[in-house]
Amino acid sequence: MKKPIFIFGHKNPDTDSICSAISYAHLKRELGYSNVHGGRIGEINSETRFVLDYFNQPIPPLFTNIKPQGRDLDYQTCPVIYEDTPLKTVWNFMRKDETAMLPVVREDGTLSGIVSLSDITYAYMELSDETILRKYCTLFSNLVEVLNGEIVEGVYPRDCIFGNVYTDSTLEEGLALSSGDIVITGHNKKLHQLALESGAGCIIVTGMEPLEKLEKQAKKQEVVLVQTPHTFYRTIKLMNQSIPVSAIMKAKDLVYFEEGDYIDEIKEIVQESKYRNFPLLNRNGQVLGMISRRHLIGFNRKQVILVDHNEKGQSISGIEQAQILEVIDHHRVADIHTMSPLYFRAEPVGCTSTIIAKMYKENNITPTREMAGLMLSAILSDTLAFHSPTCTEEDKKIAYELAEIADVDVEEYGLQLITVGSSLEGKAPEEIIQSDLKEFVFGPYKVAVSQINTTDFKTVYRIKESLLRVMENMGEERGYHLVLLMISDITLSGTELLVVGEGRELLDRAFGMGHEEDSLFLPGVLSRKKQVIPKLMGAVDES
Repeated sequence: MKKPIFIFGHKNPDTDSICSAISYAHLKRELGYSNVHGGRIGEINSETRFVLDYFNQPIPPLFTNIKPQGRDLDYQTCPVIYEDTPLKTVWNFMRKDETAMLPVVREDGTLSGIVSLSDITYAYMELSDETILRKYCTLFSNLVEVLNGEIVEGVYPRDCIFGNVYTDSTLEEGLALSSGDIVITGHNKKLHQLALESGAGCIIVTGMEPLEKLEKQAKKQEVVLVQTPHTFYRTIKLMNQSIPVSAIMKAKDLVYFEEGDYIDEIKEIVQESKYRNFPLLNRNGQVLGMISRRHLIGFNRKQVILVDHNEKGQSISGIEQAQILEVIDHHRVADIHTMSPLYFRAEPVGCTSTIIAKMYKENNITPTREMAGLMLSAILSDTLAFHSPTCTEEDKKIAYELAEIADVDVEEYGLQLITVGSSLEGKAPEEIIQSDLKEFVFGPYKVAVSQINTTDFKTVYRIKESLLRVMENMGEERGYHLVLLMISDITLSGTELLVVGEGRELLDRAFGMGHEEDSLFLPGVLSRKKQVIPKLMGAVDES
């Protein structure tokens, strides 16, 4: 499966950010990129909700951060070791994979424990008495498998061994054994007879000499007869290797990680741990593989495409740790840094969706009615229905082409869209300010500029003091030198600018605003990108 690609716009997304992400993800899928996801990194506003409902589109998924996680590691896949897997099988896996630790899972694949090479070494050295197979509920089939044995006759009465193990040297005449007991013997007819008379339920014969007579006697007495090609000595040595791994594995205080854990957090725990290898689990607790310190050195960064922004402060948390494949934008080139070449497309148009619509045409792909409707909505929103100074003839041309595909009247739909977007009814001051807020860094100044488009100036003036208080609190909490709220009205063709913060000297140099003033009307100003941000940047250069 190809790595996923995440497409998203800026924080506090406007209609262009949302619609560009959705429509560009659709274009990418049309071009053959199967694992592409268009999303958002903030809550949608009422205008965007109206657009999505109008064109029957779901709200895109919310991406909270793009930091690398456990699932992004090149973890080591490992063989499946179940709780009843014999130690010999585990040992063979360790030798083959050259690893000193493996996870043990339950039947459903969830983590049960961890077994290490030292655990197996201990088992070989210490577990050697005649009760060992019974004590650890060893499967009879495990014993036969480990000995490379063949069941010549009979069926052991239970799945797990429930008796002790004896050798022919420990047998004495008159010794009464039970149906669960096992006797290991070589090719000695006298010892065979002694084993049969003992009452043991199973006889294991070493070597590959014919057993016709013993087989007939075992069948008559309903004794299980097993033959192994190994020598008597090796058979005894292999016996312990048939016990289940659950007998020796570590099952308490396990240190493991889940695929959703962030790599930064994993590193902290690994550095403080005495262990070197750790299981990695999926969200259901099933084992994906093992990770070690070396896996944390290099990891797969999440692949992302940025639309409608290219500024770190406006992007998702963890963007500096992601692999940025593309940027599609209509803003100034800002401070996004990349570790490898990328496709960067920025054009001086009024809307990112204008660029994306052009890319549909360049690839000879006609957008669906829904995608055309979303891109048209973004253009009308960003250009204030062509009233913004950022609007270009290309925006208008593309908009009318999209309107034909979407089967809507540009003027009628545009008025409907702007009306919905400009309504302040039922909105709290916090929601008004946060709905389209962007952060900027101009030299030593950290500035937040929010913008709303409305024809409801009466409501704005009525809640002006509440807006200023919220802005002051936001500035203190987030360390802004300035917080600006642009209240733009296309019917008046101007913007009322509300201001709080200690960096007011920028407003004095940019717009001639008095130091004690908290608001200023800017006639003819409707664009944050083209008419406010450049002025503020110029004011910094003058300082």
